[in-house]
Amino acid sequence: MKLKIIEVLDLTWKFYRRYLYSWEINAGFIIALIAFVLRAIASGSLMPLALTSLVNSLEGSASGGSLSIRESGIMNAILMILATTIIYAATEWLFRPFWNTVTKAIVNIKNGIIMELNGSRNSVNVNDMVGRLASDVDFVMWNIGGMYTTFTPNILTTAVSLATIFQLSSVIGAMAIAATPFSLLIMEPYIKGVEEARQVERGSYSEVIHLIDEYFKGNAEPGQIRDALNKWYKGMTRQIFFDRTYWSSSLAYSYVVPLLLTIFGIHEVEKGKLLVGNLVGIVYASLNVYSPLINALWGLCVLGQNMVPMRRIMQLSSNNKNDKEAIATVN
Repeated sequence: MKLKIIEVLDLTWKFYRRYLYSWEINAGFIIALIAFVLRAIASGSLMPLALTSLVNSLEGSASGGSLSIRESGIMNAILMILATTIIYAATEWLFRPFWNTVTKAIVNIKNGIIMELNGSRNSVNVNDMVGRLASDVDFVMWNIGGMYTTFTPNILTTAVSLATIFQLSSVIGAMAIAATPFSLLIMEPYIKGVEEARQVERGSYSEVIHLIDEYFKGNAEPGQIRDALNKWYKGMTRQIFFDRTYWSSSLAYSYVVPLLLTIFGIHEVEKGKLLVGNLVGIVYASLNVYSPLINALWGLCVLGQNMVPMRRIMQLSSNNKNDKEAIATVN
């Protein structure tokens, strides 16, 4: 059976190719990626290695080590922390072109759909059309932007941090890597459940917008709006349930695994197989593995919320046979 996350990524790629693929938008994503890579190196490698160097230098000094080696280790730690500060401050401006492209894409998609529907306005369902153009496009694009700025930096930080742990201890590094697939057991049920909740929420949201407009024109009753709002409420409460389930499970996972790695690391130090500074670096790095990992997967969960509105948008411009077949392949 096809995993839900594969279906999400497949539909998102089709949406990107149809509405977003251009040199300008691609460049915005690439520039943001450069910033994420630099930040992942800073938080996933420079900081834990700085702590390792600092603690081991002070430990060596306490046990009668060379003064020059101690000073060199401390200076290296300070320089790595300084480099981390500079990277985070400087890369913030690399996100400006990315968010500019997201906002421009919203304008382009709405203009494009309106042009495609020009001449066929009388044949569309106005009750739902207003919501698709006024809300769904914004919802999808801000979610795509949020997914990219959540998933990409966190998954890069996770990868760099795992490599750092492996560098400090190959045994603990192997254990840390082996624990990462368990996060998928949390994500997959969420994406399945949230699609059903969003189906109800998005459809009723469009209906509410239309009915409120009709009410002030004298063409709708308060009871109709109340019924539509109740439907929206039911969809949102399901969404909230799945959100809380995801976060309670994933937060427990993100702290339990580093705790287990720390306990094992303490035994390794007591046996003389691991330096204290290395353990400190491993503990810091492990906190930059599982918390970022669940945050990265949350980016995919947010993308999962896009499935319903993406289909609704794509259906608006499915006026030829090829487009309809593309929609069918993701249903």
